[in-house]
Amino acid sequence: MPSGRPSGRVPTAEEGKKPGARSIPPGLAPRPRAVPDYVVKYPAIRSPRQREGYKGVFQDQLAEYTELLGEVRTAQRRLRETEAAMGRLPRHATSRTRVSRGRDSAFLEKQQRCEYLKKKLTHIKARIQEYDRDARDSAVYF
Repeated sequence: MPSGRPSGRVPTAEEGKKPGARSIPPGLAPRPRAVPDYVVKYPAIRSPRQREGYKGVFQDQLAEYTELLGEVRTAQRRLRETEAAMGRLPRHATSRTRVSRGRDSAFLEKQQRCEYLKKKLTHIKARIQEYDRDARDSAVYF
């Protein structure tokens, strides 16, 4: 409206764009990535003392991971056995939806914790190996 008075009309998204500006289609915009806590908590090792601390954490967490992994694998095996048994039953004998595929919240939590520990242990092990490699490479030979 040339009179300078507001029209009460809201411009569309296309009308509000600057010439030459491109928009990112919905769903394709980059999402910020959360940095895992262990990446921040376990930076590059700078001393033998720090290396020993990382080694201690690794050993403690490895014990938990090993135990948890055994529990998760046992639950997965039982789930496969249950699904196989259900597959042999007549379709009308039981509702397949009644069995929640063993995916109760406790199992999912164990599975997620197991995956988290695996990533954490991998990170800590890599830090220890980096330190050992750097220490070996920086050794002076006469």
